[in-house]
Amino acid sequence: MSFSDKPVVVFSSCLLGEKVRYDGSSSEDQFALKLKDFVYPIKVCPEVEIGLGVPRKKIFLLKINGYRVVQEETKADFTSDLNRFSKNFLKSLKTVDGFFLKSKSPSCGVSGAKTYKNPDRTGYIGRKTGLFALNVKRYFPYYPVEDEIRLKDFYRKYYFLTRLYILFYGRSKGYGFVLKNYPHILKLFNRSRFADFEKKPDKKNLLKIFNSPFTQKVAEKKARNFREKILNDPDFRKSYVLFPYQLIG
Repeated sequence: MSFSDKPVVVFSSCLLGEKVRYDGSSSEDQFALKLKDFVYPIKVCPEVEIGLGVPRKKIFLLKINGYRVVQEETKADFTSDLNRFSKNFLKSLKTVDGFFLKSKSPSCGVSGAKTYKNPDRTGYIGRKTGLFALNVKRYFPYYPVEDEIRLKDFYRKYYFLTRLYILFYGRSKGYGFVLKNYPHILKLFNRSRFADFEKKPDKKNLLKIFNSPFTQKVAEKKARNFREKILNDPDFRKSYVLFPYQLIG
């Protein structure tokens, strides 16, 4: 299969309607379903892949000598299994442009997984990144990695989609193409890192442009009324939207 005509995105299977959650349900997400039609989707449920089955006992995130994943009732530790699967799966990806993962999950949550310091699930310390998502960020630094809750924010969604398509264009059309056609967008994200990419337009330098978040505050400094212009100004949109507009409109 050729992946040269559309971006490749890894999705948590439950977001696309597969009934693989611990209780046998799905977490079907409308934006994930919409995006799926514009990309090549690769579906994965790390918990099912390590043999936990459907339905299954809940697992949770524990911070003891690093992050661990433990089953709530049995206290079984699945950290090694989940890390092993994550490493093998991620290394098997010959082509990928981004990741769309399930929020709050102890395996896939990008930042919202409830985390504890004691094996009896006491000592709540906040919401952290799930184990599979941690591995994604380790093996694919600066790639677009988000979950469905975080993508409800307009600026995160714009940044996610723009990075996704810039990486896709870079691998399919060449990094010189990206430099020639989208310098204004890259400068919007990171002007200082853009200078390095301009000197040497390769994947490594392109990814480093994405080493900081793109927030409303950042956007407004670059272009006043950024959101409103994207949504309502066709000329501005033509310059700053390089993905299918219906994904954000």
